Amino acid sequence: MTTDVTGLLATPFNHGCTDRMVDPQLDTSLVYDFKYIEQTVYKLALSNSSLGHSVRQALKVVEKAYQDYGDSIALSFNGGKDCTVLLHLVVAVMSRFGHCARKPIRTVFITYPNPFPHVDEFVKICIQRYQLDCRYIPGPMKQALQHYLDTTLPKPKGIFVGIRRNDPYAENLTHFDKTDKGWPDFMRIHPIIDWTYKDIWDFLIQLKVPYCSLYDQGYTSLGSMENTHPNPDLLDEKKGYYKPAFMLTDESHERHGR
Repeated sequence: MTTDVTGLLATPFNHGCTDRMVDPQLDTSLVYDFKYIEQTVYKLALSNSSLGHSVRQALKVVEKAYQDYGDSIALSFNGGKDCTVLLHLVVAVMSRFGHCARKPIRTVFITYPNPFPHVDEFVKICIQRYQLDCRYIPGPMKQALQHYLDTTLPKPKGIFVGIRRNDPYAENLTHFDKTDKGWPDFMRIHPIIDWTYKDIWDFLIQLKVPYCSLYDQGYTSLGSMENTHPNPDLLDEKKGYYKPAFMLTDESHERHGR
């Protein structure tokens, strides 16, 4: 079942997107030009910078995943900054491999109570722009993933996950890891596992990719409205506001506010 995006153009919050400058090619409610995304991402991968290296490595992982699993693959997406980067990378590879012309991108969004409306609107506009076949399934995580595997055809053998090394329980993960015993059985694919917080924001800013507007209000890691607050590291006490997430300098404080 694909999520209904009826009434998208009438929604508030600029569709939940940042008001900062974005690429004009990406500032639309229409379906993105995937070939353009492919060209800009692969061009960035040619850079000799540390970000260029990170992008090259991530693209190789995504390419290998499609070579190994073909259409039996899906992507976990929740509207966060890491997932947004991952989605952009996956679309670039799908375009290069010719997958985008065949069918929408299979995506699962595991939901929890009391979400931010900004996140909901951002996910909806991403569904429209990236042509996502997005299933909304309530958590908890284990049961939601099992339901997704049991009700999706072809059954996913691999799922892209936008986890990074400094996330909880991620210190020993590799690019490809089978799920733990007792969990739904599939290959977890982590193209950005070795990316830094700075890599994430450099990618979004250099390519001018739209991201959720909450990051401009001092939030650096998103959960529900009950457990997520602006990062205190970003509070400008003299001016009385929170600086945007990309201005956080201590990556180890990314989850302050959760």
